Amino acid sequence: MENKWKTITSLVKKYKLETVVLLLILILAAFLRLYKIHEFIIFLGDEGRDALVVKRMIVDHKFTLLGPTASVGGFYLGPIYYYFMIPFLWLANFDPVGPAVMVAIFGTATVGLVYWAVRTWFDATTAAIAALLYATSPGIVSASRTSWNPNIMPFFSLLSVVSLTQAISQKKPAYFILAGIAYGIAIQSHYLVLLLGPILAVATIINCRPKAWIKSAVLELLGFLIGSSMFITFEFRHNFPNTRSIIEFIGRGGNTTGPRSWNFIWLFIEMLRRTYESVLPKIDDLTKVLLYGSLIGFLALILAKRRMKEILPVGVKTILVWIIIGTFGIGAYKGQLYPHYFGFLFPVPFILIASTLGAFSKVTKTKLIAIGVTLVLVVINIKYEKIWGQGSNLIDQTKDVAEAVIKISEKRPFNFALIADGNSDHAYRYFLEILGQKPKALEEEVTEQLIVVCEIPEKPCEPRGHPLWEIAGFGQAEIIQQETVYPGIRILRLVHHKNSLKLIGKPVSKGN
Repeated sequence: MENKWKTITSLVKKYKLETVVLLLILILAAFLRLYKIHEFIIFLGDEGRDALVVKRMIVDHKFTLLGPTASVGGFYLGPIYYYFMIPFLWLANFDPVGPAVMVAIFGTATVGLVYWAVRTWFDATTAAIAALLYATSPGIVSASRTSWNPNIMPFFSLLSVVSLTQAISQKKPAYFILAGIAYGIAIQSHYLVLLLGPILAVATIINCRPKAWIKSAVLELLGFLIGSSMFITFEFRHNFPNTRSIIEFIGRGGNTTGPRSWNFIWLFIEMLRRTYESVLPKIDDLTKVLLYGSLIGFLALILAKRRMKEILPVGVKTILVWIIIGTFGIGAYKGQLYPHYFGFLFPVPFILIASTLGAFSKVTKTKLIAIGVTLVLVVINIKYEKIWGQGSNLIDQTKDVAEAVIKISEKRPFNFALIADGNSDHAYRYFLEILGQKPKALEEEVTEQLIVVCEIPEKPCEPRGHPLWEIAGFGQAEIIQQETVYPGIRILRLVHHKNSLKLIGKPVSKGN
């Protein structure tokens, strides 16, 4: 034990400056991800759904082998994210900010992982630039402040890639298993991470000798089975329903899968541009300069090594595979692309930008330019962070509405419905359960009253005759009470028409 401690101490002394720089970057990253997190956290239907599942796992011991529904295709993700949430929701006493802190921790850890990856692929200066830019990226910071399963995708995607390169360059087979485990976890954050499979496979083939292919593949597959074991268990037990749905979805083609364009140069640049836009400040000219500048710089770095007849390092070849398969792979999805779809590519822009600036920093005449550009980019990043404004306080707002619902219901059994544009009622149901007033499902019981929350303050809200199942299934009803909660959310209490006859002649109760 003493020898290990001496080894660690000697390494810290040897890399003292590097250690200090990394710690400062991590502190900055943690601050940007945790500052006023309760005020800015997004807590809507998707987040409420996840919190409900995890709350029932903790309180009711209703564990699951199935995760959230995928946004397309009608299949489900694996459940690993729910299990990550458990300790944080429990420690936070069921405050939804707990899982958001977990994501912030993963986000900060990703900064350290970026440093480690780039340090092994290039050098300490390039690693510091990449980690600093990743730590302050507005898109990355924003995604690291809310509990949502795609938000852990960059960490496990990068862990998978860097573990593979370590396995090959350091000749440590255990890293192949770690790469597979990370891939098995990452795929449960979003199904577009399926693209990471071919990336790992091709990177293994081009970096390993043919006789090592089978061994490497077996170890990676073993790791994948470990990382996705809960989901695979569900699939085995239920005759692979999600696997079959995914295969059917991919094979369906048509308007969903297939090249977005046969102009592959345009497709490559366009998908890479979308990746940069997802993580950089919303400045078009800056995005273009950084995209083309870093891409040309990275290619120039590769050409320079080839001219000097140097063998391309494992890391550089893997980055190339990552970029090429990642961009063309996501370009084969014809549906609408959202920023989080590019999560498995999020580290790429910072690696390319840092490799270019790192190369300039090695030349005496351009060293100051590299330092200046890095500092300017950091300042721009920090300026464009959303945390400097006022947050929406969605957690407090949702809880206030839930408390008002309980008050209006007079703590008697009630059915519940939400009228909203693009939101579900899970966030409200979560707080209603936490506060001990779980609404009755219509399939379970049609109660004497229906409480309707209306999230469309600028439009008329008329639940009577509304096609929503939670309302239509209640039956013919009349509004007998209405309250308004900040910021203009209306809460309506309805009773069955026959029960409202005795209230004829009495005014509808209204409150603020």
